[in-house]
Amino acid sequence: MKEIEFYRHFLINEESLTKNSVDAYIRDLKGYLKFVQINKIKYDSLESILLYIKELLNKKYAVETVLRKLSSLSSFFDFLIKEKKIDKNPILFLDKPKKWFKLPEFLTEDEVKKIFDIIDTSSAVGLRDNLIIRLLYSSGVRVSELLNIKISDCDLKRGVVKVKGKGNKERFVPLNRKIVGMLETYFHVRHNYFVKGRDEGYLFLNKNGKRLSRVYCWKIIKKYVKKASIKKNISPHSFRHSFATHLLANGADLRIIQLLLGHASISTTEIYTQVADDKMRESLTNYHPRFKR
Repeated sequence: MKEIEFYRHFLINEESLTKNSVDAYIRDLKGYLKFVQINKIKYDSLESILLYIKELLNKKYAVETVLRKLSSLSSFFDFLIKEKKIDKNPILFLDKPKKWFKLPEFLTEDEVKKIFDIIDTSSAVGLRDNLIIRLLYSSGVRVSELLNIKISDCDLKRGVVKVKGKGNKERFVPLNRKIVGMLETYFHVRHNYFVKGRDEGYLFLNKNGKRLSRVYCWKIIKKYVKKASIKKNISPHSFRHSFATHLLANGADLRIIQLLLGHASISTTEIYTQVADDKMRESLTNYHPRFKR
């Protein structure tokens, strides 16, 4: 299907998506087109979409994965409408039930404290690891955004750091005073311990002076989660979810959280309202005489 390549160029040149994002969109699209080809059905009909959803759910795909694939397809159909190849986006006729959404794994405030307490900051590596985890939790940045931060992106006088999110959109994330002080200390440690030869300017480096990889960051998180005896399946992204969940549970405005997370749509941020609802329900159940079990 020649439109796939046109769509790829559109995502790269007009939407300014990263290579990983473009590859993910195209992979989702090709998976669907293979399905309709095998089943000899129209690719742009609502019936085909419904059959595809049924197929994915039968194969035990997580609801989040199904919704992501639908989002990729919806974007492709919107592109075809612009190109006057089709008249309507069949996915817009779908009713996506809220119950499909499952809140990502997150940490409680006590669990976050346990992790912070377990990190030995007397070594250069420990100091770096501590700062990585604290930045993930206190700013809500994505791990990809964190690993792409450069020294030049950190404005300690203003107490902000510039990050580049999805679609190369830049935003400034505020830092608390403790993080600013830790960064000042870390800058010296980074220069004296981590920089080896040519300095490419990335904030977080490995022992060889190279930018940290996502896999290495994931291992750092797993290491300290295990040390803190936390049994949850925690990843770097879990700290982003914890950041948003704790802000909302403590009374922060949803639109402010949206800006801090860099979400393009408020509907993406709204999944965190489930946590606040659950906490209120739990409080009623445990403490209100009419709601006690």
